[in-house]
Amino acid sequence: MKPSRTLLTRRTALRLGMLGLGGLALAPQAFAAPGIRFPLRIACMRVGPAGFVQIRHDEQAYWSQMQARLGGLIERLSPVQPSDMMGSNLTQVEGGPNCAMVARQAAARWGFGHVILYATHDGQNVYTTDGAWWNDLFATMADTFDKDGRAIGEAHLLDVEGGPSIASASADAPPRDPLNLFDGGRNPERETLVKLAQGLEQGLQDLARSAYDSQRSISD
Repeated sequence: MKPSRTLLTRRTALRLGMLGLGGLALAPQAFAAPGIRFPLRIACMRVGPAGFVQIRHDEQAYWSQMQARLGGLIERLSPVQPSDMMGSNLTQVEGGPNCAMVARQAAARWGFGHVILYATHDGQNVYTTDGAWWNDLFATMADTFDKDGRAIGEAHLLDVEGGPSIASASADAPPRDPLNLFDGGRNPERETLVKLAQGLEQGLQDLARSAYDSQRSISD
């Protein structure tokens, strides 16, 4: 029988330590996404209004911590930087909604099966984009971009072979309060990044649990 759903047997669930984990519900698209197998090999790519952006070392730490907390569910989670995409004849982002296509192609080229695409915005600086790819991929951010000063972020887990998001997360944080002396050390944009990692982590936990529950009667 050719499986069309996520595969996770009871034995695998026990080995990965997934039994009893809590989590948030996945985005509705996840149940229509192609079946996936754990453990996952995930590329991580940051996107800005003008294209792909370098992921700094301190930012990588949040995704590494997510991988550590998920244990055996993730075999590898590494950033793919803009410099890693040089000379690979990838489809260009400019001029069309190809951001996800480029990311999938780049991740597959480096041996990953999935890719996390994410973007954050501090809510204070004014950015512009002429690319429809930004609005198509980051719909929640596009609705609130540069409107109320709140930091915002959005992240999507995609299969490199195509299809809708397997899991998605969005987050926001209030701006720093200049009248509050204890608020000056906050980094609202970084707060949204932390929430994005937590949201995808909980989504993956739910995905693994759902796979375990759907096959429990067969594997027990």
